[in-house]
Amino acid sequence: MSANLSRRKFLAASAAVTAGSLAAPWIARADANEITALLITGGPLYPKYWEKIVQDFTAKTGVKVRYDLLEFTPLTAKVVTLSAARSSQYDVYSTHTAQIDSYFNHFAPLNSYFSDSELAEFYPVAVKYLRDPKTGNLAAIPRNMDSRVQYYRSDIYQEKGLKPAETWEELVDVGLKLTGNGHYGLVVPGQGDPAQRTFSDLLWQAGGDWVDQANKPAFNSEAGIKALTFYRDLIQKHKIVPPDAVGYQWNENSTEFSSGTVYANFDWPGAFATLSNPETSRVVGKWSTAPYVRDKAAISCAISHAMALNGQSGRKEAAVEFIKYTVGPQAQRLQFDQFTNFPSSQAIAKEVIAAAKGPQAVWLQQLETTIANGKEWPKLAGFSKVCTLMFSAIEQALSDQVSPADSLNQAATEAEEIMRRAGAYD
Repeated sequence: MSANLSRRKFLAASAAVTAGSLAAPWIARADANEITALLITGGPLYPKYWEKIVQDFTAKTGVKVRYDLLEFTPLTAKVVTLSAARSSQYDVYSTHTAQIDSYFNHFAPLNSYFSDSELAEFYPVAVKYLRDPKTGNLAAIPRNMDSRVQYYRSDIYQEKGLKPAETWEELVDVGLKLTGNGHYGLVVPGQGDPAQRTFSDLLWQAGGDWVDQANKPAFNSEAGIKALTFYRDLIQKHKIVPPDAVGYQWNENSTEFSSGTVYANFDWPGAFATLSNPETSRVVGKWSTAPYVRDKAAISCAISHAMALNGQSGRKEAAVEFIKYTVGPQAQRLQFDQFTNFPSSQAIAKEVIAAAKGPQAVWLQQLETTIANGKEWPKLAGFSKVCTLMFSAIEQALSDQVSPADSLNQAATEAEEIMRRAGAYD
């Protein structure tokens, strides 16, 4: 079968899907034979994954994809630079919910390329936070969901007659019983985006939120101070966390658990694959998963890696075809098989959960519950700059340089000014 014939069939299938949609009757017509993409990587499996995706896409459509790979932080920095320069170097970007408000003016809206029924297939929390709240435009489409559950050492817990914590109080109590002889009951991150993610979870669990109904900072509320105080005390008062955790991010957390040094962690979907692999884990067969802990509620962040269309691209239709392929059923199933990345499509997620057995089935149901109840910080103008401010505020409190109340109150004053200047209240 020729590549062109395959391509015609692929385009016809895309058109058929769209014809059955409720709105936005976009019909794929590739406008180029080659596009460029800046894609995320991380770990040895990612390059093979993208190679497979690109090869399959080209075989189906005849459209070639030249791509570069970068890890999350340098990728984010490069997209910021290219967006500011209005560069057309790449047609497609890997992106993420976290900093999406920085790109609302640079990514092309995807609304017209996805019908209402197609969008309804994705987890609502993902689509909600990829939209510009001012215009309603969809800046990116979710490729997979990221949320966390509790990973704990089931062998050690069984030996000591313990159950995984369900509440903040139990988290401290269990941690104290497990800490000693060079081991710690828990590990938490203490720097940058991971620290803000953890504070964010505790803030929501305590009943607080980032902003009030007028979109003014509210994270320094009584709930926010309680959350940051509890977070600090895990390290400084209860000492159930490694003392140098104030310098940890995600990789250090995962390494401490997979090496056997700590006995509990709150980690992402990819941890399930890492901890199951004897090449990357010393605790294979010795751990289980449990739901996230709660205070007033058991809320955690539910975010997504996503795909975006460069507003400066001159090959938008071919680029959109590639974006649609990367969030399609075949790509999402491959992601799960390769990385245990949780699908962004609710239908694919249900298929994956239905096919899973044993501990993996239990874990997937716990993860889906976290996602269904999940939240994300606001996508207001200037909030990505507030994140940088929060990194420092949280780090200072966790290292006991400033009290949680003083740190949050100062950050709230500065955050409101940052968002005001960015136009959040216009």
